[in-house]
Amino acid sequence: MSNAKAKLNGNKIILPLHFSQGGIRIADKNGNHFPSPTKTICKDDYYVEWMITNKEIKLLSQLFNHDDSNELIGDIKKIEKFAEDSEYSKRSTSTNEKEIAEFEEFKIYQYTDIFNSFEKVLDSGLKVRLTFKLGDYGVVSHPHMYVLIPFDNNLLELKNKKGVINKEEQLGSGCFGELILNKEDLKGIILTLAHASKNHRNSLIQILS
Repeated sequence: MSNAKAKLNGNKIILPLHFSQGGIRIADKNGNHFPSPTKTICKDDYYVEWMITNKEIKLLSQLFNHDDSNELIGDIKKIEKFAEDSEYSKRSTSTNEKEIAEFEEFKIYQYTDIFNSFEKVLDSGLKVRLTFKLGDYGVVSHPHMYVLIPFDNNLLELKNKKGVINKEEQLGSGCFGELILNKEDLKGIILTLAHASKNHRNSLIQILS
């Protein structure tokens, strides 16, 4: 189990980036993750992929005052359409098998995993994403939410044990991101998760109450 968990330091969200697995990972523009994050070179078209669950919302809710929380609860209660209930939440595998190679006495077939992603770019340049994945033993897909934070976004500062990480430098030992979200970003993230399913919406109302 990865220890990649976000923490608060005042109004800054600290995102550990030196783990290759877990809820906070580094990805390239095509969504490929890096097996050795500390050896990864800092490039503008890379980004932090941060998985958002109720635990993260509890953390972020500490950045709201009482009035902000009540206002957001009112907005959440207005949500009546959920991604989980839409036709686009289904996940399937293409049955058009394609033989691409042979290995020893085996034939290698290529299959296509077909799924949709619900995405929106916030005014700050952060992207929120809802996608549906199968559980370890399940046949029904469930919603997962991510915030995608470009390395070159001005809300994010990349650091390691030596200090600030510059472009084209290795991320290095103990690399992490300092993220400062404004109120609209926080609201956008929470409302996105509330659109995932009715259960998500109701849970978020309880968390913010």
